Amino acid sequence: MKTVSRFRLKSGIGICTWNLIWNNKPLIKIVKTFSFTIFISLFRKRIVKEPEYKLLALDLDGTLITDTLIISDEAKEAIRAAQAQGVIVTLATGRMFRSAVQFARELNLAVPLICYQGAMVRHSTTGETLYHAPIEWELARQLIETLQARNYPHHAYVDDHLLVVELNEATRYYSELARVEPEIVGDLLKVIDRPERAPTKLVAVLQEEQTLGVVEELQAAFGNRLYVTRSHARFAEAVNPACSKGVALAALAASLDIPQEAVIAIGDNLNDLPMLEWAGLGVAVANASPAVKEKANYVTQGAVAQGVVETIRRFILEIEPGNA
Repeated sequence: MKTVSRFRLKSGIGICTWNLIWNNKPLIKIVKTFSFTIFISLFRKRIVKEPEYKLLALDLDGTLITDTLIISDEAKEAIRAAQAQGVIVTLATGRMFRSAVQFARELNLAVPLICYQGAMVRHSTTGETLYHAPIEWELARQLIETLQARNYPHHAYVDDHLLVVELNEATRYYSELARVEPEIVGDLLKVIDRPERAPTKLVAVLQEEQTLGVVEELQAAFGNRLYVTRSHARFAEAVNPACSKGVALAALAASLDIPQEAVIAIGDNLNDLPMLEWAGLGVAVANASPAVKEKANYVTQGAVAQGVVETIRRFILEIEPGNA
C-alpha cells in the first residue's frame, strides 16, 4: 500500500472539501456571510474598542460646578467626548428637577436625571417622572416642628416648587444657588396639611460650622425613619429613607441594561457616598470631604470640574495624564 503523508492527505481532503463548497452556490453564500460576520466581530473587538464604562453619573455642586454655577468649557468638551464614545452621561444631584434640568440643557443631556438625593428620577426632555418617593407626611411635619423648635432656617419642596417660610439671608443664598424663585408661604405646617402635600425634600440652611452637627443631631432624632445627609457646606437635607443617589443610580443602570461595573460616579460630599460605593468606579474630586475620599476607588488630582475632566480622560478616553 502506497504511503501518503499526513500533509498531502489533509491537503487533498481540504481541496476536495473546498471544491464541494465552491460548486454549491447556496453553501458558498452561507460561508461568505459567516466569514464576513466573524470579520466584523473581530474588527469591533480589536479595532473599534467599545468603552469599558457606559454610564457616567455626575454630582453638580462641588463636583461639576462651584458656587459660580458655571460649567467650564473644558468640562463640556470632555462630556461631549465621552458621549461620542457612546457613554450615557447623567446628573445625580440633591437639587430639585427644575434646577437640575437647567444644567442638563446646557450640556445637551437627554436622559433621566437623579434629583432630590434620589427621591425623584425625571427625564430631562420629556419631563416624565420615572420615580418619586416623598417623605411620609406625618414624619415631614415632625421634622418641620423640630426645625422650628431649634430655630433652624428651613424650607420644603412640594410638587417641584421651593416653599420658604420667609425671605432672609439663608433663603436668598439657597434660591440663588438653585436658580429658582422661592414661594413664600409662612408656616410650612399650614401648607403641608395633608398627605397629598407631602414634601419630596426638607432642607435646613445653616452656617458651615453647624451643618455636620445638625446632620448628626437629626440622624440621632429620626434614625432610619429619614435619610439625613449633608449635600453642601451649609445644607442639611432629609428625604425618604428608601432613597439615595446610590439606589437611584442602580435602578437607572438596570433600566438601561448597564452592569454595575460599567458605571462611574463622581462626587464630593456625604450625599454622594451611596452612589460612589455602588458604582463600578467611585471617584472623589480633590476637594471632596475626607470621608468621601476614604471610600472612593479613585481620588482626582484636580478639584471640582478639573477632577471630572481628569476622570473622563483617564477612564473613558484612556488618555494618559500629561497627554493631550
